[in-house]
Amino acid sequence: MHEEFRKIMSFFSLDPDKKVEELDNVFKNSIQFFDKFKHILESGTPEEKAEIMNEIMQLQEKLQQETQRMCAETGLSEEQLREYAQNKDNFSNDEWDSIQDAKKQLEKQADELSDMLPHTKKPSSEQSKKPKTGSKKKKWVKS
Repeated sequence: MHEEFRKIMSFFSLDPDKKVEELDNVFKNSIQFFDKFKHILESGTPEEKAEIMNEIMQLQEKLQQETQRMCAETGLSEEQLREYAQNKDNFSNDEWDSIQDAKKQLEKQADELSDMLPHTKKPSSEQSKKPKTGSKKKKWVKS
């Protein structure tokens, strides 16, 4: 787990040309990392769970920094960057296939992990209540 995390984090410090070469490896490391993350959430000790959640937070922060860096370097907004990444014409066929395969695997893992993590949902009785509208009838009191 720690090795995959280290490899993922080291990817961000590579030169842009080297990143292209290592793209497939970072996807594989990410998939392995999230497999282990799922296993720890299922059966890990409280210390292991806290440790991996810390790593997830570090990874999230690093991804946000990388996104901001790329936006600053390219002059694109996050939305434009997202659109660029979703356009097949911006990648070679091998790169695109690798990206799509990893994306499918990571989305599957994300769905599985989402089911395992606690959610903050309203109780069903609160969800079904509708706000009252309209006027109320006045109660007449006989004198």
